Amino acid sequence: MNTTLGESNREFFNNFTTSSSRPPWMNELVAQIQSELLSLLPWLGIPAPLKAEETATRHGQEKQQVRLLDYACGAGEVSKTLLPSVDAALGIDISPGMVKAYNERAAEAGIKGEEMRAVRGDILSSSSSSSSSAVATTNEDGEETNFSGKEWWWFDVAVMSMALHHVASPSDAVKALVDRLRKGGKVVVVDWWLDSIVFHGDRKEGAGHHQHHHGPGHGHDEHHCGGEAGKMAGHAHNVVPGSEHTITRAGFGKEEMETMFKEAGCEGVEFREFRKETRLGDGGDAVMQRLFIIKGTKA
Repeated sequence: MNTTLGESNREFFNNFTTSSSRPPWMNELVAQIQSELLSLLPWLGIPAPLKAEETATRHGQEKQQVRLLDYACGAGEVSKTLLPSVDAALGIDISPGMVKAYNERAAEAGIKGEEMRAVRGDILSSSSSSSSSAVATTNEDGEETNFSGKEWWWFDVAVMSMALHHVASPSDAVKALVDRLRKGGKVVVVDWWLDSIVFHGDRKEGAGHHQHHHGPGHGHDEHHCGGEAGKMAGHAHNVVPGSEHTITRAGFGKEEMETMFKEAGCEGVEFREFRKETRLGDGGDAVMQRLFIIKGTKA
């Protein structure tokens, strides 16, 4: 039976909701992203975390809240990392298992729902109009949320980490995030830098080394366009069987991402590669690759 890309993503990511359910390299990847985000707070334009004695004063002041949209939020690692720098984080994920893990982790940490919570859904399939007065709702059964309510618009920051290569149309995803921002809001994407990826038999300038890949993709469906996406899917199959059906892109180039952000209505677009390479896979299947982070400001 054929499944949609969304169904493949939902089924696959339901199995990786905790650190114990993820392979070691995936936990290292999460930790690296958290570290990189914290080191780049000034560059991103997000306030640095407040000291404990400052927090009470800040939240007692009459001021507009700083609100974060964490799209494809997973189990909440990015939200929790940035929460000390914002007033509220709202997460969205297509996987009910991830949403459950996100909310449970927040509760276990003593974080109130109005400060950090996630719902199941997909803004790419929701109305793009902010004129509706409908209130976003969800339920314990994982019913998808209606994102036309005012709480789902005019965010100060929108982040999408390690998910753009899983969507059918990356440009539409970036545009959807920018649409949800207030004017002057920041959109941030973290993903694989295409120029750092070298497969077996290939050589890319700027990669700095030769990496090995273990063959072509396995069982591609209509969402996989072949080429480097197929090679990445093949490697993903070797590293985490089943993930090959969730990948649409091997990664993204600098110029492509900058164009994508500008066409989505951003100015002040800046692209950075991560300081250190990232291990993808464990043991003999591991290769070293590099992530990028890009930011833009809604014009």
